[in-house]
Amino acid sequence: MSGRRVSGMQAWVLQRITAVYLALYISYMIGFFIFTPPASHDDWQLWIAQPHVSMAILLFFGSILFHAWVGIRNILIDYIKPFGLRLGLLILVGLALMACGAWSLEVVMSARIA
Repeated sequence: MSGRRVSGMQAWVLQRITAVYLALYISYMIGFFIFTPPASHDDWQLWIAQPHVSMAILLFFGSILFHAWVGIRNILIDYIKPFGLRLGLLILVGLALMACGAWSLEVVMSARIA
């Protein structure tokens, strides 16, 4: 089996794993907000400051960013033929997703510190 095919299969499997986590997490959050929503900003911070909650949120953001990267990367590779344009768009998307990841980390960490 070629290296490219293995890489494609690994990306496919990881995207399915992240999709399952995203679906489970979103289902949990919908239930949480229906039955026990935080009433104030302080309640939000206390809730997010719990280690298991902040780790689940960071895993959610990491999963959604990775899921988006694999999907967008595949679209760009399949449909953008000029190499330079494809590379530029891949870099732009990668930087945007890294910025989103840094921002989500900052939001969760600032809630834990406050």
